[in-house]
Amino acid sequence: MDLIGQLKNKLDAAADLEVSAERGVAVAAVIAEALQPLGQDPVLVGGAAVEFYTQGGYATADIDLVTPGGEVVAEVMIKLGFKRLGKDFIDERRQLYIEFPSAFLRPGEQVQGLQIGDVTLQIIALEDLIVDRLCAYKFWKSGVDGLNSLLLLELGGFDESRLALRAQVEEVDDALQAVHQVREQVIRQKLDPQHANQLLEQEMLKLSE
Repeated sequence: MDLIGQLKNKLDAAADLEVSAERGVAVAAVIAEALQPLGQDPVLVGGAAVEFYTQGGYATADIDLVTPGGEVVAEVMIKLGFKRLGKDFIDERRQLYIEFPSAFLRPGEQVQGLQIGDVTLQIIALEDLIVDRLCAYKFWKSGVDGLNSLLLLELGGFDESRLALRAQVEEVDDALQAVHQVREQVIRQKLDPQHANQLLEQEMLKLSE
């Protein structure tokens, strides 16, 4: 069996995984394995990265990968069974939706490697993912990303100094403080997700003032 045939089989197996958080990284790892020989090493970002870090605390059907892209990537994706739709690639049979939103990470953003089988998949660093969600929360008025920020902050294990610096650089240090305050209130008052979301919506309006 040729390499594309082997990758298709791996993609089938990845798409059949029942745990959504595992499914996303497994699919991304297959695509990374297909692109790495071409000199491209895609980075998992966006909702699928949130889903992995929170182990299903947030669910998404889309898988976002940052890589230079180009026709060489399109050719590989089509060979794997995807149909091209703008910058997106869709595989209806496997119910996979892959997007390449940008060619490069933003300046200052970092990655870490995940070992998925025999493939090292690059994923955006937790601090940068939190800041990315805070940007969506503050500038795009995305309440769900405010909640995602809260979920990611609850994980701990990140570099607090680096997070604060990245938030300052991206001008979301006020949003970071707001989500921290909501998190403290949620813990202190033992609030459920619905009330947490209401508080985040209120803070989001204040950020616009």
